[in-house]
Amino acid sequence: MHSHRMRGQAKARHLSHFNFLFTGKGSHIYDLTMVRLTRRLYQRVIEDLHTLQPGAGRVLDVGTGPGTLVRKIAHHFPQLEVYGIDLSENMIHLAREHARREQLEERVQFDIGDVVHLPYPDRSFDLIVSTISMHHWHDLEQPLQELYRVLRPGGKLWIYDFRFVKRQEVEKAQALTSFVGTLLEHQLLRTGFLPFALYQRFVLRRVL
Repeated sequence: MHSHRMRGQAKARHLSHFNFLFTGKGSHIYDLTMVRLTRRLYQRVIEDLHTLQPGAGRVLDVGTGPGTLVRKIAHHFPQLEVYGIDLSENMIHLAREHARREQLEERVQFDIGDVVHLPYPDRSFDLIVSTISMHHWHDLEQPLQELYRVLRPGGKLWIYDFRFVKRQEVEKAQALTSFVGTLLEHQLLRTGFLPFALYQRFVLRRVL
């Protein structure tokens, strides 16, 4: 068990070496490569949303990068208000450029911000989605508490991340937040046969 944890930590450290992809010219490289590699994951999120059959409401994509998922949601679900937030100013700049190109400026909003201090009022969103971002969060407890704060009662949090992320770590952080006592749904997803094709999906719900 210890060796599995060590391998997971080593993978996380390895991924941190790719942080250059989130700033400057690296953000354009990310936009051209990672978005293509993860397109089936985004497709899966859209399929999950169709299953949910959302009415009018607000959706937040945390760690949105160049805003690909936000734009896909806006195209598939025109009744939703869709927001995206990312710590990288360069990524948000790209996201806004893409939105202008796709004539979505009036229907989506992109903000620069950190998951531990979200610039939104309490109970702002019906659904929060995060894809391949949680492994960058140094402390899960504070982000989960902040995500709880901006969820409306009955709202859901969907987190999709790499397979090496440990469910036990999520459960440990959950127990220290207002999500305590809430059922943590967990599912292993395969979206293809490439290395970037096996993910985990975590679901939490704000009850009150």
